[in-house]
Amino acid sequence: MNPKLYPLSLRCLVTFVLAVLACGLLWSQSKYTLDPSVRRDKTGYKLRSGDRVRIIVQGETDASVEATLGNYGTVKPAYINELSLSGLSAEQAAAEITKQYQKQLIYRRPFVNVVVTKYTEQVVFLSGSVNKKGPYAFPPEVEAMSVVEVIARAGGFTEVAKKNKVYVTRTFYNSRGESTDTKTYEVDVEALSQGTISSGSAKRFWIYPGDRIEVPERLF
Repeated sequence: MNPKLYPLSLRCLVTFVLAVLACGLLWSQSKYTLDPSVRRDKTGYKLRSGDRVRIIVQGETDASVEATLGNYGTVKPAYINELSLSGLSAEQAAAEITKQYQKQLIYRRPFVNVVVTKYTEQVVFLSGSVNKKGPYAFPPEVEAMSVVEVIARAGGFTEVAKKNKVYVTRTFYNSRGESTDTKTYEVDVEALSQGTISSGSAKRFWIYPGDRIEVPERLF
């Protein structure tokens, strides 16, 4: 296609439209990445119990396995003892498996790759006066989200919701995964969403996987 065959005004218009589309795409990507309502691990996704992973040893077909991390974040690669990979990135997990292959004299210089084939769902549960009750699953890389964002993604409040008194119940666990305590917080989501919170208050209330959000109805 010869650009000289088209009027200058048309070429300028096309260039402008393409520039706008490109800027829009970059803006949307930046908005998703930099959204202050979403907290992500800056160092990347960490493996957790329930994740399904494929462990590949290059050139060793029989040593490549696919398995699910157990309750304690453990998995058994081919030919070596069970390893705990919970809390490690895929690269760190590959390095640990490589080290164990060398330490246990299985391979001298193995090239190991770990790929997550299925992420375990990290969910919060919503009940009461929201438009979409039930579980809401976080994207895999997300550690926490503001309560305003979670409720918005659950379709928002119903017309009779008591927005200034939302209850968030959180269970705490020890290093062995045993429940140690449960607390319920009262959150003024309406003030948070409108930016009318009192001076000195936190600008957002973080919701973590496993939290339960209950939105009561207001009294007429």
